[in-house]
Amino acid sequence: MGDLAVKAYDAAAIRNLALVGHSASGKTSLGEALLYTAGAVNRLGKVQDGSSILAHTSDEVKRQISIYLSLAQFEHKEHKINLLDCPGYADFVGEVHAGLQAADAALIVVNQLDKEQGNFAKAVQSIRAITDRAVPFVIPVGEGPGFEGVMPVLEEKAVLGDSKSPKLADVPGDLAGAIEEAKLQLTELAAESDDALLEKYLESGELSHDEVEKGFRTGIAQGRIFPIFATSAEKNLGISVLIDGILDLAPSPLDVGGTPGLRPGATEEAPIKGDPSDPLAALVFKVTSEVLPQDLYLLRVYSGKIEKGMEAYNARRDQAERIGQIYFFRGKERIDTDRLVAGDIGATVNLKSTSMNDCFSTKDGKIVLAPMSFPNPVHEVAVAPAKKGDEEKIGSWLNRLAGEDPTLQVRVDSSLHQTLIRCMGDLHIDVLLDRMKRRGQVEAEVYKPRIPFRETIRGSSDVAYRHKKQTGGRGQFADVSIKVEPLPRGDGFEFVDEIVGGVIPSKFIPAVEKGVVEKMTEGVVAGYPVVDVRVRLHFGSYHDVDSSEMAFKIAAKMAFKDGIEKAQPVLLEPISKVEVNVPDDYMGDVMGDLSSRRGKILGMESAVRGKRVVAMVPQAEIYQYSTKLRSMTQGRGRFSFEFDHYEEVPRDIQEKLVEQLRREQEEANA
Repeated sequence: MGDLAVKAYDAAAIRNLALVGHSASGKTSLGEALLYTAGAVNRLGKVQDGSSILAHTSDEVKRQISIYLSLAQFEHKEHKINLLDCPGYADFVGEVHAGLQAADAALIVVNQLDKEQGNFAKAVQSIRAITDRAVPFVIPVGEGPGFEGVMPVLEEKAVLGDSKSPKLADVPGDLAGAIEEAKLQLTELAAESDDALLEKYLESGELSHDEVEKGFRTGIAQGRIFPIFATSAEKNLGISVLIDGILDLAPSPLDVGGTPGLRPGATEEAPIKGDPSDPLAALVFKVTSEVLPQDLYLLRVYSGKIEKGMEAYNARRDQAERIGQIYFFRGKERIDTDRLVAGDIGATVNLKSTSMNDCFSTKDGKIVLAPMSFPNPVHEVAVAPAKKGDEEKIGSWLNRLAGEDPTLQVRVDSSLHQTLIRCMGDLHIDVLLDRMKRRGQVEAEVYKPRIPFRETIRGSSDVAYRHKKQTGGRGQFADVSIKVEPLPRGDGFEFVDEIVGGVIPSKFIPAVEKGVVEKMTEGVVAGYPVVDVRVRLHFGSYHDVDSSEMAFKIAAKMAFKDGIEKAQPVLLEPISKVEVNVPDDYMGDVMGDLSSRRGKILGMESAVRGKRVVAMVPQAEIYQYSTKLRSMTQGRGRFSFEFDHYEEVPRDIQEKLVEQLRREQEEANA
């Protein structure tokens, strides 16, 4: 990759390509094969033995999977390919969103045709069940262990053997029918993408090789055509044809619609297209500290250029930044460069006030690019330091990691004395804690989160309490009578002063309210805060000498406790609104599982490739649901949840639950 540091590529010669697919589909292995076949590396790296160029961090080597978005930039046939290898595990979906933001096209991996279960026709059938605008661009020669190469549909020769030194062969006779069928589909789809091509096709019934490729390129850029290739990354079969397909068919930054941005003086967003002569517009799509010992900022330049030593303007923060070193990357290998031009991807370091989703422009031509969106985290746990005294250290590291990962949220629940992490799953948590231990020398332990239960009342009461104490010296005296009544759910607390005739002096009324409010933090059912009550102070008495604010505060606390106990106290639990997207095949299992979690189904509607189920589910029953849903749906189910309201715990559950909560509190206080 020596020339890459000095050779500039126009946007038309750049291909920004994301590798995506489910876990274990072979994305990273395919990326390694692309690098090897293009001559960017001299050996075929493997994830399994730790020699991968793309999955190179200690976390990835340890687990033998891709965890982080990896950038590999290489040259081939006077083009530059910026390969963005995205993890397949759902726990790391945030990395996928970042990779797709920077890419102009995605390669959804259909690989491993050399395996026993390899079946190209079945794979094509499953893809075309989703969209009939997907069509094979090659036909495999052999399948399973007999897979030996591919037959490009528009060519006259098969390409066999290792893609590093492929051999051309005549078209196998048994593939003639499949090739003709695929060629017809290719031609029809290509014609539909361009009016002039369609007119010619309708008149003559055929298109030339170049016309089909032109139509296909247009249709791909429009997101209306999806070519299918066949490969074996492990045996390096079909890879050279795939690379040529990427160069010939994948859109350049000039072919796509651009990213939305707001220019100075404009009131509506407009696409920012890849013109190097336009004002600078670049987005920070990833911040990571896993590649270098300092924060690394990955940039996609949409227009203009970024040069070493220039002053760029962070439009989102109204802050100027001096651009220092600029790098290209191939895994962890970095290559110095002086500039990034429109359409290209690179990285810089040592920025003072820039974060993910920030954008760069010039101060005079300030442009704000539309920020990336990320899925909300769905897996919540509580964490605590393994060693007392490390609380501040853990908090600092968690906040730092959250700055690199938008699917990680950290929240301190002071009422329940716990630090909560929301992320995407168990593996996500394991990786985060490993990073803290490895880099921050601090260990944390994971716990089931305590639920923020609340207490309220179903009935009313009218109680009085007299606080009287004589122990020598000045005594204490306060006498209050209060009525305790329920309020509608969600109304909180209301204090009503109904004292007449000065039976309690006005200067002591605030102390009564304060005493009630303080006592509301600890209910009588299981010690949780009391909500949705009205307290009416309607009578009482005082002593000219012995009454004080403290005495009335104490009397109010005791009266409120007595009033709550006599007003049918109940436990409330938080209820979350849950939305589950699931393929039709798994609907029965998902509905049954939601019901077993005390969920109330609100409705069901059609969604992309399945159904969307909306339900109200107690928060206590959502713990570990992300793991269960993936297991039930073979990883194809997705869900989100958010707090909706509080609801009374059913009577048949409350007694057992209260006993459990009290036991947990005793253990926590031990």
